[in-house]
Formats: sequence, structure tokens, C-alpha cells
Amino acid sequence: MTFSEIPSCIREGFNSYKNFIVIGHEQPDADCLCSQLGLAALLKRLGKNVRLIAKGPFTRPETRDLEPLFETSWSYPSVAGTLLILLDCSDISRTGYPAEELEPFDLMIIDHHAAGSSAGKYRYIDAASPSTTLLIQGLWDEYGEKPDAETSSYLFFGFATDTGFFRHLEGETGPVFHRVAEMIDNGASPNAIYRRINSGRELGTRRLMGRLLERARFHCGNRILISWENKDDREELGVDDRDSDRLYQLLQSVAGCEAVALIREESETLCIVGLRSNNHIDVGRIASELGGGGHVKAAGCAVESDRDTVTARVLELFKQQL
Repeated sequence: MTFSEIPSCIREGFNSYKNFIVIGHEQPDADCLCSQLGLAALLKRLGKNVRLIAKGPFTRPETRDLEPLFETSWSYPSVAGTLLILLDCSDISRTGYPAEELEPFDLMIIDHHAAGSSAGKYRYIDAASPSTTLLIQGLWDEYGEKPDAETSSYLFFGFATDTGFFRHLEGETGPVFHRVAEMIDNGASPNAIYRRINSGRELGTRRLMGRLLERARFHCGNRILISWENKDDREELGVDDRDSDRLYQLLQSVAGCEAVALIREESETLCIVGLRSNNHIDVGRIASELGGGGHVKAAGCAVESDRDTVTARVLELFKQQL
């Protein structure tokens, strides 16, 4: 693969404004938060004023300590001279803040997801990149600047989570490893980031994982595995997080499994769906059909319906591809 050329409008946008709001999607993962931190550091190096905003919630154990670095409430009355930069998603409705309060701002979008709206005066979308933090590393290179060790660690952290610590990468990804090597050379520690991602889990998360493994059932001729959890599970076990990455690994390793869907009941009328694929099944397309987004092998969405209805719809979309 090769990275897309950085559009000239991105440098134009950076040059045209003094004040910047850097914002990501709600329920942020490490790639979203760390791309915000990495871009904010670059903008400050360029002499800009930056505010970092994230709706949260910061429920993932590996990212909870980042919450103090962000403003979580929206209060920015001045539009003049300010550029709003949306990272790791292409639609301001996914920020969790009222769209009518964000829409008056000039908008820049930097994202590695192909799905999303066509909004934005300045756009840098590269669906070939496995993480948004890799695009931010490219912007540092574009300006001939070298991020410090802390910023490089954030950039590698975001990359590592979005690629399952390199697991989701295909062949011919040399340019990716070149950018990752820069992060390492600049001070990021793969060992420290691996421990950050995989340690510090509560015992309840392991019990929840066991419960979801027990519920997993094959569908579509023993090719698709689906499991689910509900609010009662989380309240009983006292956890908000289920260590999804480890759970996906276990389910995807089952013989015959081609794809996995995990359905999390947030309420009787709202479900969060996580999707992973082992081969040709494009779960990004499935998520897009359900109003979400992602990549060929990893995607997700929120669906306003009950679990049975959501499960049936997900299975219908899997069957279309099979």
C-alpha cells in the first residue's frame, strides 16, 4: 500500500487560522484520542492555539488516564478565526455534541475511514491507512518536525490499538512500518504500549468474557459467530469494559469462523454492534448499512432497536455477502 498524498488544502488550513478546536468521536478509542493529542502537539509547535475536546465516556481502561487532557463540555462561542478539526470520523453528528453548535465553524476532516459525509472545507481522507495516528505522523513529516517521545508514544498507542498490535495488517504494508519505525526512533516503546493495552483489567472483565464465550453461537452454516451482553451483566459483575480485543481474538480463532459480531445492549431500544472479519467478508460495509463505519476487517455501529431485531438484521447482511 501507499499513503495518499497530503492535500495542499491541509497546509492552507493550518496557515489560515490561529485558533483550533480538535475534536473526535464520542466513546473515543485510543486512535481517536491519540491522533487528537498528536495533532495538537504539532499545531502548538507551529505556534497555534489549540483546544482538545472529547465527549467521552472514557470507559476503556487503557485510555482512562487521558481524560484530564481533554475538555468534555462544549463551550466555544467564538467562530471567527477558528478552525474545527474532526479526527477519526467524518461526520460531526458522531462527536456527541449538538450539530447546530458545531456547524457554524469552518471544518477540517482528517480520517482513515472511507465512510462518512462529504462535509468539510479541508479534507484529508486516506482509507488505506490502518490508523489516523499514522496520518498525523505523516503531517509531522510534512512539516519537517520531529515529535517528542511522549507524542510519539501516543501516536504508536493509537496505531497499535487499531491494528490489534499489527495483527490486522496485510502484506505489502512497508510504508506503514516506515512510519511506525519513526515513532519508535522518536521514543515510543512497543513493550510499554503492549502492557498498557493488555494489563490492569478487573477480574469482572474476565468473568464477563467467559459469559460471552458461553453465549456465542454459530450461524450461517457455522461460519459466523455471534454473542451478546446486556446492562444486567455489567451491573452484576461491576464492569463497564469487556476487553473486546481479547474476546475477538478468542472467537476468531475458532475453527470455521469467518466473522464475529458482538452485540451490547445499552437499553431495550439501543444496541452497540462490534464486527470483525477473518477473510473476505467486509464488515465495514455491514456497519455502514447500519449507520456506522469502519474497515473491511474491523467495524462497528449503534443501532436503535432491540437485540433480536438487530441480530436478525446483522445476519441478513452477513448472508448477502456469503
